[in-house]
Amino acid sequence: MRHLLRALVVMGAAFVALALLQNRIHSAGLIQEENLQQPSSPSTGEWYVNIARPGRPVTMAIPDFEIGTSDAAEAGKSLSEVVWNDMEFASIYRLVPKRLYSIAGNPADARKIDFYQWESVGADILIRAVSEVQRERLVTEVRIYAVLAQEMVFGKRYDGPLSAARRMAHRIADDILLQAGNYRGINQTKLAFASDRRGEQSKEIYLMDYDGFDQKPLTANKSLNLTPTWSPDGRALAYISYRTGQPSLYRAFIYEGRGDTIVSGEGMTFSPAWSPDGKLIAFSSTRDGNSEVYVSNADGSAMRRLTHHAAIDTSPAWSPTGREIAFTSDRTGAPQIYAMDTEGLNLRRISFEGSYNDSASWSPSREYSELCYASRIERGPFDIVTYDFQTKQTRQLTTGRGSNESADWSPNGLHVVFTSTRTGTSQIFSMNRDGSNPRQVTREGNNTTPQWGPVPGQES
Repeated sequence: MRHLLRALVVMGAAFVALALLQNRIHSAGLIQEENLQQPSSPSTGEWYVNIARPGRPVTMAIPDFEIGTSDAAEAGKSLSEVVWNDMEFASIYRLVPKRLYSIAGNPADARKIDFYQWESVGADILIRAVSEVQRERLVTEVRIYAVLAQEMVFGKRYDGPLSAARRMAHRIADDILLQAGNYRGINQTKLAFASDRRGEQSKEIYLMDYDGFDQKPLTANKSLNLTPTWSPDGRALAYISYRTGQPSLYRAFIYEGRGDTIVSGEGMTFSPAWSPDGKLIAFSSTRDGNSEVYVSNADGSAMRRLTHHAAIDTSPAWSPTGREIAFTSDRTGAPQIYAMDTEGLNLRRISFEGSYNDSASWSPSREYSELCYASRIERGPFDIVTYDFQTKQTRQLTTGRGSNESADWSPNGLHVVFTSTRTGTSQIFSMNRDGSNPRQVTREGNNTTPQWGPVPGQES
C-alpha cells in the first residue's frame, strides 16, 4: 500500500536492460559430490535425536577444517568460517564454543577421534573435515560423527574450483543440517531486492546470497525497478519497472540473460506475486480506474480481476497451497490485511490490531500457519508482526528501532527477511521467525523490498 501510494506520484523514464548474470552466477563452476564409504553397520533412523540427552538441546562441535595442503589454507579457512556461520544462523543446534576444543585434543588428523573427550565438552555431534588442493581444484572430505554412538554416520567428498569455496561451504552446511537433523537448510538460497546504490533517482533489482555476499545487479537502466518476486523454480524474477514511463510488470530469466513484458499498457501495475506452482501471477493494477487485485497466467495472458471495491486493494500474497490470496485494503478506512480464495470469494479480514497493516507474506512452513506483515502500532513506526491462523494471535517480532517493513519468509519458514531504517538508512535484515538473532545483510545505499528465493533444485 505504501509503495503504491508513493509510486503513483513517481514516474521514471529509461530503458531496462537485464544485467548478464548467467556467466557471473555460474562462474564458480560445478561442484562434484561423492558419498564416502559408510560404516558397516551405521546407526539408522533418527540417531540425531536419540543421541541427545533429555532436557537439553543437541550440541554440535565444528572444529576448523584440517588443511591437507598448504595451498588450500585460504580456501579451507573460508570453508570453516562459512560453515560455522551457516550453522549458527540455522539456530538448530547449540554450537560447542571453540575455546573448549583443545580439551578434546582436536588432533591434526581429522579421522582420529577421541569420542570420550568430545563427550566431556558436551558434544553430541562432531563435524570433521579435510581440505586440500588437487590439480588446482578444491577437494574437501566431510564426516559427521555421533559422539555417544562413537561412529561415523555420514561422509561426503566435495570437488570444485577454488573460486567456489563459499558455495561449497553452503552446500556442506545444508548437507550437515539434512543428515544430522532432517532439516531443510537455506544456505544456498538467494535474496532479490531493490537498491538505489547506483543513484538516488533510480532503483535497480539486485541479487545476493542469503548472508549478504556476492551482491550483483540484475537490471541496469537508471530507472525505477521495484518489488521483485521469484518464480518457484528460482530461474526467473517478476518485477515492476518504469521503463516506459509508467509502472508495468516484467519478467527476467536470470540464467538466460533475457526478459519479457507480462503486463503493460492500461493503467499502472504494482506488487507482483508468483503462485506456488509457477503458473499464475497476482498483482494490483489501476487499469479499470481503481487499484484492484488481478491474476493472470505467468506470461500475462488470461487476466482476470479478483477484487471489486472503491477502496485501494493491493499487495497480494499467495498461500502455500495456492488456494488463497492475502492482500492489503483500506476498505474499512485504514489499510488492513484481508484474505480471499483465488476466485475473489470468501473474503475475510485478517488483521485487527494496529492502525495500518500492509504487505503480507504467507509462511511456507508445514509446521506453522502464519502471515507476517508490517504493522503500525499506536501511531509509532512500522514493526514486523506475525498472525497465527491456529491461535488467532498476533506476535510482534521487531520493536523500538526504526521502521520495519516488507517482510518475507525463508523457504523453510524458520527465518524472516525485512527492510529496516534502524541504522539511519533503509537496509535489509534477517531474523529467526520468533524475532531473535537479527542480522544486517546490506550496507551500501538504500535497499528495500527483499524477497527470499527458493532452495535450488528443491522447488515445490
